[in-house]
Amino acid sequence: MTEKLANLSWQSVLVIVAALLVLRYALLKLDEPLAKSAAEVAESLAVAMALVFFVIRPFLVQAFFIPSGSMHPTLLEDDHILVNKLGYRLFKPQPGDIVVFKAPESWDQGGGGEKDYIKRLVGVPGDTIEVRGGEFIVGAQILSRSEVKNLLIQQGVVPVNRSEIQCKYLTDGVIADGRVIPKSQLAEWLGVKPQDIRIVPGQTLRNGKVLDEPYTLEDPDYDLPKTKVQEGTVFVMGDNRNNSNDSHRNGPLDRKRVLGKAMLIFWPPSRIRLLI
Repeated sequence: MTEKLANLSWQSVLVIVAALLVLRYALLKLDEPLAKSAAEVAESLAVAMALVFFVIRPFLVQAFFIPSGSMHPTLLEDDHILVNKLGYRLFKPQPGDIVVFKAPESWDQGGGGEKDYIKRLVGVPGDTIEVRGGEFIVGAQILSRSEVKNLLIQQGVVPVNRSEIQCKYLTDGVIADGRVIPKSQLAEWLGVKPQDIRIVPGQTLRNGKVLDEPYTLEDPDYDLPKTKVQEGTVFVMGDNRNNSNDSHRNGPLDRKRVLGKAMLIFWPPSRIRLLI
C-alpha cells in the first residue's frame, strides 16, 4: 500500500490535490469550527502532496524498493531505499555508485515495458570494461559452479535448504558464505591431489585493471570481451554477478536514463544503513 502511494503518477496526484482544495473551500462555506479545522487539514495535505510529488520526488529525493536479488548481498528483496535525484544534475556519476535507472523495454525479459532497475555503476565514458569468467578445473574436467556448490552442500559447509549460496573462487580455494575452504580440503573431498585442482577466479576489469569488489556475491561465471563505454552512456552491473540482467547482457546504458544515486536503506529497521 505504501509503495503504491509513494509511486502515484503525477496525474493521480493532481486529481487528489484538486479534490482536497475543492473540499477545503466547501468546508469553509459551512462556517463551523469543526469544518474550518477539517478545511485546514485538507489544505495542509494538498500543499504537502504537491510539494512531495511535484518538487521533492522529481528533483530531490525519491523512495524505491528492491524487487529482486540482482544486488545481493548489498541489497535484499523488499529493502526500501532513498535515492538522491539532485546530485547527478550537478555532478557526473562515478564508478562504484549504486544507481537507479529507467531500463529500456528491451532489457525486460518478461516483456513488461520500461521498469526502474538498480545496479552498480562500473564504467563511465572512455572506460573499457572486460569480464573473465571463473573456472574450477579438476584434471581435465571443468566443474560448473552449481557442481561446486553441491559439493559444499554434501560436505555440510552450507545448509541444503538454502536458496542462495555464496561461492567465490580464490586461486587456492573458495569462499563459501564467508568461510574459506582451502584447495587441500576440496581435493580431499573430491578424492584427488591438490595439484590436480586449478581454480581461476572470475574478474571484472576496467581499463585493464582488475577491480577489487568485496561487495559482490560471487565472481562472474561468464566472459565479456572488451567493451568500450561510449560518450553519453554508462556500464552497470548487479552485485549478484551471475544473476543480474545488466550491461553484460544488454550493453552500456544511455546516461539520460539514470535517475539518481542510492543513498541509504530506510526500511526494514534492521537493515537501515548508508549505501557507499
